[in-house]
Amino acid sequence: MPPRLSLRPIGRPGSLYIKAQGTQRTSVCFFCSLSARFSVQLDRRPRRKPRISRRLSSTVTTATHHAPTDTRKELENALLELQKHAANFVNLSRLQLALNGLRQQPGNESIRVAVLGLTTGSKSGQTAKQLLKLLLADPLKAEEEWEKEVDKHNLTQPMIIRVGADIPQDSTSVSVTKGSLLHEVNVSSATLNGHNLELLLMETNPFLSARELGALEGFENSVLVPTVDIPTSSTGRYTPITTPVHKALIVADGIMGAASIVSMPPLESRNVVAAAVNLPEYNPPDSSPLPFTPIDVGTASLGLGLVRKDLKDAIEFEHLWFRSNIPSLVEWLKADIMASPEGSTKPPLKELVGSLLRNTSLALEGEEARQLGSSLSSTSLPTSHKELQNSLDDWAESAHSELQEQLDLAFSSRRWRKLGWWKLFWRVDDVGMLTNDIISQRFLPRAERSAIFLAGRMKEAGFALGPFPNPVGQATDENGNNTKQGDSQETVPTIASWPVNIPNTRHYLQTETIPALQALAQKLTLQTLSTSGLTTALGVLVYLSTLTTTLYEAGAVAALGIVWSMRRMQRQWETARKFWEGKVREEGRKAVRGVEGVVGEALSQSQAIKEDKAAGQAEVSKAKELVEKAQEILGKLK
Repeated sequence: MPPRLSLRPIGRPGSLYIKAQGTQRTSVCFFCSLSARFSVQLDRRPRRKPRISRRLSSTVTTATHHAPTDTRKELENALLELQKHAANFVNLSRLQLALNGLRQQPGNESIRVAVLGLTTGSKSGQTAKQLLKLLLADPLKAEEEWEKEVDKHNLTQPMIIRVGADIPQDSTSVSVTKGSLLHEVNVSSATLNGHNLELLLMETNPFLSARELGALEGFENSVLVPTVDIPTSSTGRYTPITTPVHKALIVADGIMGAASIVSMPPLESRNVVAAAVNLPEYNPPDSSPLPFTPIDVGTASLGLGLVRKDLKDAIEFEHLWFRSNIPSLVEWLKADIMASPEGSTKPPLKELVGSLLRNTSLALEGEEARQLGSSLSSTSLPTSHKELQNSLDDWAESAHSELQEQLDLAFSSRRWRKLGWWKLFWRVDDVGMLTNDIISQRFLPRAERSAIFLAGRMKEAGFALGPFPNPVGQATDENGNNTKQGDSQETVPTIASWPVNIPNTRHYLQTETIPALQALAQKLTLQTLSTSGLTTALGVLVYLSTLTTTLYEAGAVAALGIVWSMRRMQRQWETARKFWEGKVREEGRKAVRGVEGVVGEALSQSQAIKEDKAAGQAEVSKAKELVEKAQEILGKLK
């Protein structure tokens, strides 16, 4: 797992300016808020209960005071239930950001805005930094230290800017975190202080077009959940982590940047994601239907420099400022982030929760449609799992009966009797042909055709079966007949959609056992003839070499050799025949059990898949109920 970031605020011990211990900030950094421990620490803070006199207390007042808190708590519980039961359909990073916002004080939630500079040109990163300075700069002050820090920062690494007056700053110092994972700067803005605003400045690659992306949810996730590379060691390795934000401002430069912005899919609300393109000297009409805000960073920077040098140029600064169209982005940034004294939830948090629930609902609808499409074929088929299981049992019984009956007929037939031991002298070359005919015609032909038919019924019923590798050099057609590669010019298929245990076993018997039996027959015949010839020659030699040896004695020597060799041939050949018979029967039983096991396993797996589908449908239904409940509570949130 990638290492988690520290749960404490990043880099507080190493800052140049340490805040007073008595001051507490309710804003949360980008990364600490993603951890559950920080939320627990917030919940563990001691809270003072208001002392209300019993005489002055009122049930109506109490109910009115706790209504927003109860609604937020209900929404938080609903989102936690959604995280528990629909983790595969919800964006967990955005969900955690929403939970952290709901746990904060109503009306004073921390709002995070990402300023993303498109890397479409060499000036895009510089344009994003200049725009950020223009949004936060105070024209009545000289250039501050944080502006210099932003100018010097390399956007290959993200930068965090916290806006607030909790840390007082002067013109000669700036609070910059040292030794932290990311570069952080604390900025004081006269118009944005006290609203818990945090900004993330970073570069991003051009987004895919709407046609290439194919879904709005993916675009929102890429913009509102940017990925930050965190260095994990001194070796230069980085760990990517997600940093969800409430709003995002995409900054581009020139014509190429404008083309990248135009190709992006449109969003429902411009208040959440906005785009700005630096187009110098371009003044579009007020009613121009552009999907982005054209700005002139150079003109705005020129006006800011003039007013900082001399306040007499304030009018010129105002003209240049409004000509650059920067005020529209300032209004966009300030919109909906102001703290509310009435305790109402900030609109960006509501937009975040609403967008999260909408995307989750779309993901659930897509999963429900996929499950419905996959189950339509199986629900409308006449063949059920029980019928197929009964068919498999009947097939296994008939296959075992066929194996026994057919092999009994084969090994008691006239063809098998032709291979008696004493007939080997003139039928030794027919051993292979006769045994091949027995295997081809008597080794489970009907069971193989029935297995193919059963596999077809399973495929029709929607059960997954196969594919299976076909035996090399031999294939089976749909009728179960054997075909050899030399019989036709067509290439034998290497896979089959039915169990091939029977043809595989037949192929093994024909290519492994029959040649061995043929070789043994030839060997025994040769040994018998050689031994008989040698003993006969020995008897003749003894008769001719000695005068006392009679013809009967010489014949006895020859007869002894012939009888011994014939007896050895009979014993070994009959043993080999019985062994081969048992081998064929055993391999046949193995083939039948193999087909039965493969088909039975496919039926069991398909049944388990159907049960998983049913469980998945129940999970989707429960998740949809949770989404509807959360949307209903969100509508009641103040």
